[in-house]
Amino acid sequence: MNGVREAWAWFRSLKRRWHGLLAGCVLWAVWMAFGFWATVLLLILGGGGFAAGRVLEQHESWRDVVEKLLSERFGDS
Repeated sequence: MNGVREAWAWFRSLKRRWHGLLAGCVLWAVWMAFGFWATVLLLILGGGGFAAGRVLEQHESWRDVVEKLLSERFGDS
């Protein structure tokens, strides 16, 4: 477990451009392994899961989240 923490600390110490490079390489590998549409579906489902987890983490209701999103987009000017 200590090795994982050391690897995580090393990864966090890298500059953001290296994070982007590694993310791009991982995305490319997933694309090559599963295909374009499967990768798009994976990204959509992953984004949806992230959003759901964030809502549950902040103990917000879905109605509040939708209202916040719509008020930012269609707010009174």
